[in-house]
Amino acid sequence: MYRREFPRIYELSDLVREPESEKAYFRNLDKSLAEWPMKREHYHELEAQLQGLDARAWADLKAEVAPLLMAKDPVRGWQPLIDVLNQARAFNYLQKIGCTGIRFIPRSRTKRQRTPDLAAKLDSAKLLCEVKTVNISKGEAERRLTGGVGTITDVLPPEFFRKLDHDIAQAKEQMTAYDPEATRRVVYVIINFDDLLHEYVDRYKTQIDDHMRGQGATGVDVVFDIKAAFSAARS
Repeated sequence: MYRREFPRIYELSDLVREPESEKAYFRNLDKSLAEWPMKREHYHELEAQLQGLDARAWADLKAEVAPLLMAKDPVRGWQPLIDVLNQARAFNYLQKIGCTGIRFIPRSRTKRQRTPDLAAKLDSAKLLCEVKTVNISKGEAERRLTGGVGTITDVLPPEFFRKLDHDIAQAKEQMTAYDPEATRRVVYVIINFDDLLHEYVDRYKTQIDDHMRGQGATGVDVVFDIKAAFSAARS
């Protein structure tokens, strides 16, 4: 029914081995799209991001997400799948700033050796990009699963900033180890706050900006991708 509207999403759906399984991410895809306008809105955004990939990048991304299409976590659902799909957002960002030769880097087969997500050239200089998604806290994930009552404040907790700093440091380490001669290193950070509707997003952004200024030079360019207030999550 919606295959023409969401061609690349349906390509992913076709990869699911057991489409009727409760573990399948695209279970009842036609039915759910027909019944949930908000899902169609979210999938329009996702389809647009996927359409931004060239043929090679699309093939690489499909191959990476295929094993995750039925890998449902008991608490966080298909977050690992969504985190990989989010790499398309970084690919499109690199195109926007004028990068050429953008490609996904194959995962290392060496134990404990991690590679960045993307490589490209910007003005003939080497560029690497690592995508990090800062997701909701464990407590908030469990609350949403059980339907429990929670309290959201307009102040980000210390745990959030510890996670953010860790992810940026890890990304820098990955990129430096992969290619010490890369001229530019970009950490593309997607953030989903515990605040489901991102109602306090403007206050959160101010706190993040203040925190980053306090960190001084990090040796990487940090780009934040944060949804606007009352809009669909990057998930």
